[in-house]
Amino acid sequence: MTTRTFIVRPCFQQDLTFVQLIYAHAVITGTGTFETEPPDLEEMTARWSKVVARGWPFLVASDAQDVSRIYGFAYAQQFRDRQAYAKTFEDSVYVSHLARGMKIGTALMHGLLGELQAIGAEQVIAVIGDSANAGSIKLHESCGFRHAGRLVGVGHKFGRVLDVVMMQASIRSGS
Repeated sequence: MTTRTFIVRPCFQQDLTFVQLIYAHAVITGTGTFETEPPDLEEMTARWSKVVARGWPFLVASDAQDVSRIYGFAYAQQFRDRQAYAKTFEDSVYVSHLARGMKIGTALMHGLLGELQAIGAEQVIAVIGDSANAGSIKLHESCGFRHAGRLVGVGHKFGRVLDVVMMQASIRSGS
């Protein structure tokens, strides 16, 4: 059995086809996102463009030998579009269902937090779809996030009423 190695690097436009496929699978099969229809490549490109144009991090985990093979992606954007939130970001992390168990989510999260700290972010908020999303909750806990609340019954997907778990990490320099 060959062990796959990967790197975390900035996402480039040519990566977006794979990013879109990974996200589409998450939309169609899971409750980690409350979107019910997968966005097409044009929409994913617009979302990526908004993030990178503002100097915010958008990362991918790619195969170390074949950087065109994408295993997952992560990005962050300002939590709310108000000046007072300029140092508070919301994270998003998605890993291909074909690459689970490789610690890709952890590597992406560490890369994302480092990039956010480098641009002066102080707080990171996780808005985790589905309170039963144990993998995402565990990932965030392992990266220093603490529980900040729960929104009860705010989502409806696959015939289920879903809660949202809010988590928060402080990444101020020196903290």
